[in-house]
Amino acid sequence: MNRKDRSAFTFIELLIAVTIFCIIAVSVYSVFNAGIRVWLKTNPIIEDNQAMRILFNTASLDLKNAVAYTAIGTNFKGEPKRISFMTLIDVAGDKIPLHSELARVAYCFDKDTKAIKRLVATKDEGLDETKAKNQEFLRDAKEEDLSFEYCYKEPYSSAEFTYKWKDTWQDEAKIPRGIIIKLGEFKKVIFIPTGELGIEK
Repeated sequence: MNRKDRSAFTFIELLIAVTIFCIIAVSVYSVFNAGIRVWLKTNPIIEDNQAMRILFNTASLDLKNAVAYTAIGTNFKGEPKRISFMTLIDVAGDKIPLHSELARVAYCFDKDTKAIKRLVATKDEGLDETKAKNQEFLRDAKEEDLSFEYCYKEPYSSAEFTYKWKDTWQDEAKIPRGIIIKLGEFKKVIFIPTGELGIEK
């Protein structure tokens, strides 16, 4: 058989093929590695943003369902870093259909876990905050990032929409007209349908 009739790769062709394969493999690895690095970098940010959205939405729903209930003393207590109020929450369980139930809800920063907490005390806990169940948002948060502001009315102002925001709510029998929740550079303004403008003290 003639050498011309033999079909085989020459050494140079083999080197070219291996080189092309290596270039493609390195390119694929580089793209895959870059994608993994971007995902690892952005995933915590995405999770934090999602947790912040859930916190804002939950707090908004709680505050919009806030009720004036003074049978057990303090109805609404607003501090710069903590808020506590009576509201209606949705409750369901085994053989219990979904229904609304009165509860005391508080939002605050927990120094031990470094997380923002939602405390919920229903009638099962006697509406007692010290026995409340808690839900955590935004682990590894900073205490200075969380703050609340409350809607006041300017003294002697007859204007219907003259709002002023302060970091405490002193009229514990009433609910403020609105709340601002701040989390670092993010904030949410929540107006409460049943709320009233307190007079600034």
